[in-house]
Amino acid sequence: MSSMRDELPIDAHLPEIARALRERGALVLVAEPGAGKTTRVPPALVDAGLAGGGQVVVLQPRRLAARAAAARISAERGDSPGGFCGWQIRFEKQASARTRVLVVTEGILTRRLQDDPTLDGVGIVVLDEFHERSLHADLALALLAAVRRELRPDLKLVVMSATLEAEPVAAFLDAPIVRVPGRSHPLEIEYADPPREAGAVERALLGLRAALARREGDVLCFLPGAGEIERVANELARGGSCADAARDCDVRALHGDLALDDQERALRPGPRRRVILCTNIAETSLTVPGVRIVVDTGLARVLAHDPDSGLDRLELARISKASAAQRAGRAARTASGVAIRAWSRAEQTLMRAHDVPEIRRVDLARPALELHAFGERDLSRFGWFEAPEPAALERAEQLLVGMGAIERESRALTPIGAALAALPLHPRLARVLVGAHEAGMTADGALLAALLSERDLVRRSERVGARGGAWLATGPSDLLARRDLFVAEERGRSSGLVDRGAARRVADTAAQLERLAARSLGRAGATPATSEAREDALLRAIWLGYADRVARRLAPGRPEAAVMGGRQVALGPDSVVTEEPLFAVLDADAGGWSGAARARVRSASVVRRAWLERSALGIATERAVEWDAARDQVVGIVRTLHGDLVLDEGRTGSVDAALAARMLVDQAAKAPERALALTDSAAALRERLACLAEWMPELALPGVADADLLAALDGWIDRATSFADLRALPWSDVLMSRLSREQQLALERHAPESLALPSGSTRRLEYARGKPPVLAVRLQELFGQPDTPRVANGKIAVLLHLLSPNQRVVQVTADLSSFWNNTYPQVRKDLRGRYPKHSWPDDPWTAEPTARAKRRPRG
Repeated sequence: MSSMRDELPIDAHLPEIARALRERGALVLVAEPGAGKTTRVPPALVDAGLAGGGQVVVLQPRRLAARAAAARISAERGDSPGGFCGWQIRFEKQASARTRVLVVTEGILTRRLQDDPTLDGVGIVVLDEFHERSLHADLALALLAAVRRELRPDLKLVVMSATLEAEPVAAFLDAPIVRVPGRSHPLEIEYADPPREAGAVERALLGLRAALARREGDVLCFLPGAGEIERVANELARGGSCADAARDCDVRALHGDLALDDQERALRPGPRRRVILCTNIAETSLTVPGVRIVVDTGLARVLAHDPDSGLDRLELARISKASAAQRAGRAARTASGVAIRAWSRAEQTLMRAHDVPEIRRVDLARPALELHAFGERDLSRFGWFEAPEPAALERAEQLLVGMGAIERESRALTPIGAALAALPLHPRLARVLVGAHEAGMTADGALLAALLSERDLVRRSERVGARGGAWLATGPSDLLARRDLFVAEERGRSSGLVDRGAARRVADTAAQLERLAARSLGRAGATPATSEAREDALLRAIWLGYADRVARRLAPGRPEAAVMGGRQVALGPDSVVTEEPLFAVLDADAGGWSGAARARVRSASVVRRAWLERSALGIATERAVEWDAARDQVVGIVRTLHGDLVLDEGRTGSVDAALAARMLVDQAAKAPERALALTDSAAALRERLACLAEWMPELALPGVADADLLAALDGWIDRATSFADLRALPWSDVLMSRLSREQQLALERHAPESLALPSGSTRRLEYARGKPPVLAVRLQELFGQPDTPRVANGKIAVLLHLLSPNQRVVQVTADLSSFWNNTYPQVRKDLRGRYPKHSWPDDPWTAEPTARAKRRPRG
C-alpha cells in the first residue's frame, strides 16, 4: 500500500518534541487544530526510539476519533489498521503483534492499568485532547503519574491538546511545555448574531442560510443532540428557510446514538455537497474531508450530576471558548475555511474560557471503583490532578458500600467489587449483570445491562407521542418490558415500536457483555426451574443495581411515590409499573428533583419486600413522637423503615411523656399565639410582672417572654400533649410559682392589682409594658385626694382616666392636683346640668368622696 502524507505544521517541531520527551520523560504539547499532532506525534516517537521495544498507547475520548486516527496513521505509512497502528475500543480491537501505536478509548486504558499497573510492553502513553477534561482522562493522568512515580520511572507520558490550560498539567507532571503555532490553512470567523431568545434549531438554520449561500465546501453544523439534528434535517427536507439551497445537498446525521459504522459512513465524501449535522462527537481529532464551513450553534448537552437525585443528567449548556475554537478548526483542516458562529460578539465575551472538568460535575462511582481495584483505600489521599468535591466522592463510595463492592470500614475491594470492576459498565449496570449471573442467567443479565447502557429501544415518536404509554401493558418492570419488545423483534414479531438501529446496538452490546462475563465472572449460579422464578431472579438483579433508589407509592394506583433520601417522584405516563407498592427508580427526569415539582420517573422496576428484609440495610421498626399540625398535638408513631424510606406507618395510643413535653414546648415556641392563649387574669398578671421588672430591676424578677414561660413548664405538663392542654394550664399559678416569697410581697406592694380609693371602693389597675398603669375611676371618688397615686415605690405615677357618671373619660391626667385647680371648674360647669343627681361641689378639695349619686330629698 502506498503512503499518503502531506506536510503539516507539527512536522518541523517533531525533533524538538522528541528531544524534550527524552530529557524529561513527560511533555505537555499545545498545537492548534489541524497541526497534525494526533497522527504525526505518536509514530514520530516510535521512529525516534523513545518507546524502546514497547508500544505507544494513545488515549482518544471518542470511538469514532480513535478509529479515524488509527486509519490515518496507517494510511500515512502505507499500511492497514492493525499493522503498525491499531485501535481498541469497547468490545472491539484491531491490532497485531507488530502494532507499535495503539489508539484506545478511555475505559480501555483504565482497565489495562488495573490488570497490569506496570503497563508491561508500553513505552509511552499519549493523552490526546486533554482539554476536554473527561473523567477518564483526569483519572488516567493521575494513575499514570503514580505509575511513573512508584513503579515505572521509565514510562514516558505526553499530554496533548489544541486548547489546553497547559501550565497546571505541566506543574503536576514537572514537565516542559512545547507550543506549536500556526495553522495549515487560513480560518475566517463570522458571527451570525441571532435573536437572544433563539434556540439551537433557529441558530442552526440562521447559520446554514449563510453557509449554503457560499458555493464552496461541505458544511459541518454543530447541534446539541439527536433531537435537534432530526428537527433541522426535517426543516431542510420539507421546504424550510434553507430548503432551496439544501435541495442539491446530502444531509447527513452524525451523533453518538448511531452505530459506529453509520458514524463513519456519514464522514465519507460523496458526489454531492454535504451538510453534516453533528453533535460534539466531531469536535476534536477528526478531519472531515471536504468540510470548508462550520456552523456552530454554541450549544451542547453535557453530563451533570444531581446530588439530590443521585442521577447524571444531560443539561443543555453553552460551550466554552476552547470548544468553539476546536469546532471552528474543523473548517480549515484541508483548505481555507470559515466558521459561522450563531451567536453575537457580545455573547462571545461572556463564554467560559474552558469547559468545567467532568470530575466536578458527574457521578464518580465508576472512577472510585477503578481506584479501589487499583489498590487504593483512602481516595481522599489519592494523587488527583484536580481533586473532586469530597461530598461527591463520599456519595460514590457510599453507593459502592451499599452494593457490597467495598467494605464499609476498610474500604477494601470485595469479590463483588472485583467482579464489577471487570465489566466495562457503570457499577449499577455491572451489579445487574453480576446479579443475573449469580442466578444462572448471564445472557439475560447481559441483555438487561445492554438495554440500560444503550439509547432507548423504543422509537422517540412512540415515547413522546400523544398515545403516551398505551403501547405497553401493566407489568412489574419497564426494563423487562423493553426486553420483551427486543426479544419479540429478534424473533420476527415486530411491534412497529422498536428502533432497529438501537436494537442492533443492544444486540451487539449484549453479545459482547455475555462473552466478557463468561470469561470474567467464573461459573454461573443455578438457573431457577420455573419461568416465574426466573423473572423474579431478574427483577431482583435489577434491584441490586438500584438498591439505593427504592420508592414507595404514596397511595394505591397513584403515580406519586417517596424515594430513599427524602424526595418524591411521580411515575411517568409511559411506565408499565402502575400497581406495585415498591419499585426501584432506574431512570428519571431529575430536572424537578431539587425544586417543588416531583421528578418524573421514566423507568422503574418492582421491588419485593422480602428482598429488603434480607438485604444488608434490612428493615427496622421505629417508634417516635411527631407533631400533628392539623390537630396541634403530639402523636405517637410506629414506622417500618428501609434506611430512611418509610414502608409502613401507624399511630400508637401512647407517647413517651418526656419526649411529648419537649416536642410540645418546641412547637409552642413556633406558634405562641396559638399555644399560649392566657386567660384575662393570667395575662394581666403577666403584664404586672413585666412592668415591675422594668421599673424595679433590683428585684430580679423572672422574665415573662414566651420563651421564659415555656421554659418554666417543668412539672406542669407531665401529661400534656396538645396546645389545648397548654391553654388549660393555671397560668396565674405558673407565673406566681416562679417568684420567691419576697418577690411575691414586692409585687403586691409595688405593682398592686388594684387601689383603694378615698370613696372606700377598690378599682383595678391596668398594666401594659412601656406605659404607666392606668386607673379608670369616676372623678367624684377622688374628691379630697390631693396627690396622684404612685406605684413602684413611688417611682411611677398612675395615669388617671377620670370618668363622667356615664363612664366616659372626661380627662386623662398624671397630675391630680393640677386637675382640681385648673380643669375641674370647667368640667363641673359642663356636666352638672347633665347629671344633677351627682355631686359637683364648688370645692373638690374639701368635698366628701363618693361612689354614689346624691340622695333625693324626701317629700
